Amino acid sequence: MAKIRAIVNGVSFYTTTAAIKNRTVGDNSLLNSALFFALDCMGKSAGFGRNIAMYDGKMNKVTYDIQLSVMGNAYR
Repeated sequence: MAKIRAIVNGVSFYTTTAAIKNRTVGDNSLLNSALFFALDCMGKSAGFGRNIAMYDGKMNKVTYDIQLSVMGNAYR
């Protein structure tokens, strides 16, 4: 379990890899899925940034600008 600094659409917050994998970061299921996908793409890197487009139940496009960075030396 590593501590992660996440920036989503300009809003910065701290979370853990366990919270992202369990999809319990927030109340929005699309955001949880987008963070899970970004963490999976990040792999063992120290940081990652990506634009992720998701579609809600009414097929409206929702875009997330996500940056993830590992706090400390968790993967080294």
